[in-house]
Amino acid sequence: VPLLPAHVNPVSPGLSGESAANSYEFAIRQQLKSRTVQVSRSTDCPRFDLILLSLGSGGHVASLYPNHPVLEEESQWVACVSKDASCESVTLTLPVINAAANVTIVASGLDTARPFMDTMVGRKPIRSHPAQMVLPLDGNLVWFADASAASLFLRANEPYATSATDS
Repeated sequence: VPLLPAHVNPVSPGLSGESAANSYEFAIRQQLKSRTVQVSRSTDCPRFDLILLSLGSGGHVASLYPNHPVLEEESQWVACVSKDASCESVTLTLPVINAAANVTIVASGLDTARPFMDTMVGRKPIRSHPAQMVLPLDGNLVWFADASAASLFLRANEPYATSATDS
């Protein structure tokens, strides 16, 4: 796919997480100002053509971790997230993800089977599975899952049935 260099903004390496998040958000705001990226019809967020995410083994997407305060963020487009004291990451926030024209989430591998099933059937509190919070306002959400990630939906060729032991 031919991409113009002006359409690619990597997160700045070598900066603190907070500085990198601020720099990245500034770059996105500049893209809106130059109309490289359009504004969502429903919000003031950027409307990216496509956001591609993967489901993590802990039920997270992007760096939106279960029960993390950033899940409630509404004003920032980009946030610094620290899952623990040793690691910071930069992530788009849910308002930006949900403003996209198309969001794709990929679930791959046996380690995503439980979070994929829990997300699809909605049996857990929504904040414990951030992937459930990805709901594009005026866009499309498409999931791709391999056989390993979808393995809990079928048991001996029978549809998955919930039971007390699956909690």
